[in-house]
Amino acid sequence: MRRTALFLATALLASPVFAQSPAPIYAQHLVDETLATHPDIAIMAMHVTPPKQTVNVIIASNIGRIGKPADSDDMGVVNTGKPVLEVNKEGDHFEVEMPLKDVTDDTVGALSIVYPYKAGDDKAALAKKAEAVRDQLRRKISNAANLTQSYRFDASIPTHTYAQQLVDQTMAAHPKLLILMLHIVPPGKTTNVVVGSSIGRIGKQADADDMRAINTGIPNLEVNGSRFEVETRLLDAGGKTIGAVGIVFPYKPGDDKQALKREGFAIRDQLRARIPSLARLMQPVPAAKVVDPDPTASLIGHSSGWKPGYSGDFDHFGYDLKGNRLWLAAEDHGTLELFNLRTGRHERTLTGVETPHAIIYLPKANRLIVTDSGKGMTKVFNATTYKLVGRITLDPGADSAEYDPSTGHLYIVTGGKDVGMKDSFLNEVDPLTGHVYHKLRFDSDHTEAVKAEQHGNRLFVNVADHNEVDVVDKNTFKVIARWPLSGAQTNLSMALDEADHRLFVGTRNPSKLFVLNTDTGATVAMLDAPATSDGLFWDAARRRVYVPGGDGHLGVFQQVTPDLYAARPWIASAAGAKSGIVVPELDRLYLAASPGEHGKGGEVLWFKLGK
Repeated sequence: MRRTALFLATALLASPVFAQSPAPIYAQHLVDETLATHPDIAIMAMHVTPPKQTVNVIIASNIGRIGKPADSDDMGVVNTGKPVLEVNKEGDHFEVEMPLKDVTDDTVGALSIVYPYKAGDDKAALAKKAEAVRDQLRRKISNAANLTQSYRFDASIPTHTYAQQLVDQTMAAHPKLLILMLHIVPPGKTTNVVVGSSIGRIGKQADADDMRAINTGIPNLEVNGSRFEVETRLLDAGGKTIGAVGIVFPYKPGDDKQALKREGFAIRDQLRARIPSLARLMQPVPAAKVVDPDPTASLIGHSSGWKPGYSGDFDHFGYDLKGNRLWLAAEDHGTLELFNLRTGRHERTLTGVETPHAIIYLPKANRLIVTDSGKGMTKVFNATTYKLVGRITLDPGADSAEYDPSTGHLYIVTGGKDVGMKDSFLNEVDPLTGHVYHKLRFDSDHTEAVKAEQHGNRLFVNVADHNEVDVVDKNTFKVIARWPLSGAQTNLSMALDEADHRLFVGTRNPSKLFVLNTDTGATVAMLDAPATSDGLFWDAARRRVYVPGGDGHLGVFQQVTPDLYAARPWIASAAGAKSGIVVPELDRLYLAASPGEHGKGGEVLWFKLGK
C-alpha cells in the first residue's frame, strides 16, 4: 500500500469478500490491539487474500477501506518478500510495507505500518520498529484463514482471564512454540470451548480430536506440513482432568517426534503446576496497562461531587470562557446545569426551560440562547441574571441550532416526528430580536444538525430519515444539492473542516463516521465509530475528529490527508456519554454522561487533548 494508494485513493469498496461475523474478525482485533500497545503508530493495515478468494484486499485497518484490492506495489511486497520504505510526498509520514507472516514464517499477505515523520528522523530505526511489530504479530497468526475468522466465537466467554494470561506467559517463555490453546468447560457452561489461545478463536467449540484426547487420555500426535501438534489432557495441580491443551511445534522431515511429544508433555506439566482449579482459569485478570507518552485525550476530571438525582438524557453544552461557565441542557429534566468551566464543580441548576437542547452564548450581547422543544419555544436569557428577556417564536420542536458569526444569524431546526409533525423546517433568525428572515420546509420528519460556512454561502443540513445531507444556499435559502449517504442510516451529527473542504457526518445505524468532499458531495472516507453518538467535533489545531459514544467510548480519528483518516484507539469514557463539546482555548473536551432511565448515574467528564 504505497503512498499513491494509501494517501491518494478515494474509492471505498465495501465488498463482502469474506464473511463478517457479529464480532470483529481476528485481523481487526490484532490491528486494534497493536495500536493500543504501540501509540506511536499512525496507520496500520493488513492485506490478505481471504480463503476461497482470488483477490488480495485490505481486511483490517484503522483507515477503513475494508475490501479495497491491493495495488501492484502491495502485491510486489507479497510476491518478492522485499519491504518498501517510503516518505510520503508531504514529508510528514514514513511507511514501512512488508510481508505479513504466520507462525511458520509463511507469507500470508502484506502489512503496512506508518509513523509520523519529520526531516532528520532515523528511517532505519523506524523500519526496525515496524519489523519488531510484524514479528510480534507473526506469533499470533496461524494462517490467512485465521485472520478472517472471529476473534471471539462466543461473546459470553471473557478474554482477560487467568487462562489467557497463562497462554501469554507460556508463549513468552518458550520462543520455539508456534501455537498454544486451552480447552475447558467453563463454570456454568455445558460445552468445551477455547478459553486461552495464542491465535484467537476464544469460545470456539472443541472438535472431535479435542474431545477424544479428553475422553480417552490418548494424546493426538499429528504432523501438518511444517507443524507438529501435541494435543493432550489439561490437568489441574491435583492431577484432575479439566480439559485439553493443544501445543504446536515447528517440524521438518526427520525431526524426532517422540522428543517433541516429551517437550509438549513438559509444557503441559508446567501449566498443571500453575492451575489450582478449573474455576481459577476463568477468573478475570486486568488487562495490561499501556502508558501512552502522547495520548490523543486523557481523562483529567469528572463531576464526582454532583449527582443529578433524576433520570433521562442530557443534550448539548454551551460555554463562556471569560466567565468560566459551562452550561449543560438536561433535556428530559427541563433544566440547565451550570458548572465551573475549569474545575468542573457544579454551581447551580437553572429553571425556566421545558425541553432544552442547543445552547448558544453571545458574549457581546450577554445573552444565552436555548432552543426549547417545549411549548414555550426558544428562550433568550440575560446571561448574568438568567432572567428571561425574550422568546423566538417558531414552529414546535426547536432542537438543533447553529450560530453563524459571519452573518450574526442563528439557524434553528424545528418540527419533525418528536412533536407530531410530518415536516421539518430550517429557520434563519436574528438571535437578539427573534426576527425570522427565512423559513425552509423539508419533506422530512427528522432533520438534525446544521453547519454554516464562514467563507462561503452554504449551509449543510442532516436529513436523517432520507439518509442524506442537503446543501442550502444562504442567500436564496433554497436546497441546491442533496448528497446521499451509502452504507449507513440515521445521520445525526456533523462537523465542518472548511479549510480542507471536508464535512464530517456521524450515523447511528450502524455507527459510522463519513467524510464528504464539500466541493463534490462525494464520500471520501467511512470508518466505524462508537455507538449511540449524539456529537461530533473537529479539532482544527490537531487535525482530529472526536466522536463520543453512549457505549462508553470516545472515538478519535486523525486526519492524515483530507481524504485519509486513521482511527486511533478508542478512549474509555462512561456509559451514556454521547454528547459533548470541545473548548479549544483550554485544550479540553467535555462529555455529558446521561443519567439514563433509572436516574442512578449522570456526570460530566473532561479530557485533556494531547498534541
